[in-house]
Amino acid sequence: MLHIRTLALSLILPFLLLPSECLAFEFPLTDHSIREAYFIGQHHDASTESALRPYLHKLSPPEKGPYISDIRILTPYAQVIEASNSHGSGYSAQQAAADYRAHPDAIVVRFQIRFTPTYSYIKSNRNRSASSPPGAITVRSEDFWQSFKAGLSQNDHWIEPISHEGEPIYVADAEGGSVLDGAYIWLTFDANEITSERITAEIFTPDNQHVTSDFDLANLR
Repeated sequence: MLHIRTLALSLILPFLLLPSECLAFEFPLTDHSIREAYFIGQHHDASTESALRPYLHKLSPPEKGPYISDIRILTPYAQVIEASNSHGSGYSAQQAAADYRAHPDAIVVRFQIRFTPTYSYIKSNRNRSASSPPGAITVRSEDFWQSFKAGLSQNDHWIEPISHEGEPIYVADAEGGSVLDGAYIWLTFDANEITSERITAEIFTPDNQHVTSDFDLANLR
């Protein structure tokens, strides 16, 4: 009998010792998961950064054209960490749970677009309007990101977002002002349309680049 109990314990123990980070994509979140994510976010230190690092993929710049510098995916669990990290000590675990339950479970994906010498805030002459006078400079509008098509695919199936938003990125210029330097594209997806396996974030640029990055939801909370 002792031998059987020892054998059973030896089989179960490795699973008991697995870190919570090894659990797969989870929704809806349990009360325990919400509290765990909340406290990770409240650390506001390297442990918080480490917990969120797998959800961000940094990419190499292209030879020419716009630069998709990084792609970030946030599961419901990562969203609770991120929300907690953005609040100070006055933000409670109860409020974190209320904030989580106030919205349907979703996957949020962010694409960061940065300008390059070959795709800057100043449009090239060949893109200049025919009505523009010679020598005129044409700059890109804040909503230039709308010419990019972004989304998720899984098992060769394209998943349509339930919301699609953009946010311009400005940087300081030499004259003390600011200049447009890129944009974020934010997409929100219904978590019910996504399974706990590999998923691909994709973006198509106006100059026909197709940039992709795979995230394995089997290894992400």
